[in-house]
Amino acid sequence: MDVEHPQIGKTLSNSTSTAFSPVPFPGNTRQQQQENLDLSESPIRLEEGENFNQINEDEIRKSLLVEAKRRKCWNSKAIEKMVFEEIVHNCCYHYVLESFTETRSTADAVQPSSSTMSNSSALVRIRSFEESGSTVDISTNSLTSKINNPTVTKTLFSADFGHNPWDFDVKPDDDFVNQIKILEMPNSQRLSTCHTCKGEALIHCFHCRGLGTDKCTYCRGTGMKAGVAHPALYTHPMIGTFSGDNRKSVGGGISSSNRGFPFSGTAMIKPALLGSQRDKPYAAGTPVHFMAKAGLPPPGIGQHDLCIFCHGRGIRDCQHCKGQGKKCCLACGGNGQVRIFTKLKVAFAVECSDYYTPCEMPDHLLRQANGQLIFTETRPYVHPIRKHKIKEINEVSKHFCAAHLKRLLDSCRVLKQRHCIERIMVAKVRFKLGSKCGRFFVFGDQRLCYIPKESISSNCSLV
Repeated sequence: MDVEHPQIGKTLSNSTSTAFSPVPFPGNTRQQQQENLDLSESPIRLEEGENFNQINEDEIRKSLLVEAKRRKCWNSKAIEKMVFEEIVHNCCYHYVLESFTETRSTADAVQPSSSTMSNSSALVRIRSFEESGSTVDISTNSLTSKINNPTVTKTLFSADFGHNPWDFDVKPDDDFVNQIKILEMPNSQRLSTCHTCKGEALIHCFHCRGLGTDKCTYCRGTGMKAGVAHPALYTHPMIGTFSGDNRKSVGGGISSSNRGFPFSGTAMIKPALLGSQRDKPYAAGTPVHFMAKAGLPPPGIGQHDLCIFCHGRGIRDCQHCKGQGKKCCLACGGNGQVRIFTKLKVAFAVECSDYYTPCEMPDHLLRQANGQLIFTETRPYVHPIRKHKIKEINEVSKHFCAAHLKRLLDSCRVLKQRHCIERIMVAKVRFKLGSKCGRFFVFGDQRLCYIPKESISSNCSLV
């Protein structure tokens, strides 16, 4: 039972690389596959006219002139003197079979609970009951049915409804065009505790190691505007340390094991009582450290010599956690809960098989040519061609139709099939230029020209 869901057409904005698990189409049972194969054997009648426009001599000379200039083999005067001894018109038939398929796969996805959630009720139509005008309203919390059929009501209220990715109808933007849609499967979301922060909405700041402070990058942890520690700081007998030297024990009994910065080995001193600006933590070997130990400002240093950002402390509040030591959890967006849902990937692909009737020209050149479309058909399952005058077309059509169904029905869903026959005009020209002879071809509606290498090499003296 296919359901058309308007909300499912909304593509997810954060389509990250996710490992999707393919889900086989449940309708492809062995019995249905055999019925499709038997149906594909039904013959169809193909009528084709015998009249077609031939390529005249003027068009042949113009096409030859364009190709000769491109390959630099003959000039215009040589082409005017060229004598066409024989022009043989022939047709090359191009048979193409295309199968428009749909495959679906699912993967679990996690988003913050504050993300957009499709909680609004949406109108869902069931294909099997569209003719009777019945509609069903489905929301995430309730399901209201307007169908007076107890069988349908039982199906809709069953626990399995909506859990199969194939229950919902996703339409492609264009037929027979490769496209991929990554959607959120309706009624698949649930809330869960964030596994990153354990529901606390905050995580430890690893940049500052949870202390909320970091080395001042402007003064490089020295506390001085010039970025260089003053000699009075590290030569004073009461200090006996230098900013950045973490190998010595800092005055006050605080050693290097107490605090280390991620970009430097600067040690931090944390006063016992934090109540004012002067009681804030400071780095060792800074002017604030000197004043804390000596009780006087460093000699020869004024307020204007201190760093304008850290004010002589050598450390600043961590820019990542804003001095809190913890920062907002990005996995849940600071809510402590995440939304877990099923991400549905719908891939529409075109399986193509084509065949050219035997011709003296290579196939890669025939693919560039446009021809006359003499037959085309589009159906859910096309029938092989049985009435074409060329037996090879009939055999190839039968083989392609059976091969497509056997290969595709086990792995995907075939939406449509179409096949066509294109007739490409080919004119084989035998020419004579002086004492040399050769051949070339003019083909397609664009009047393309193909000159074999032996024809050019035999007339290289006339270039």
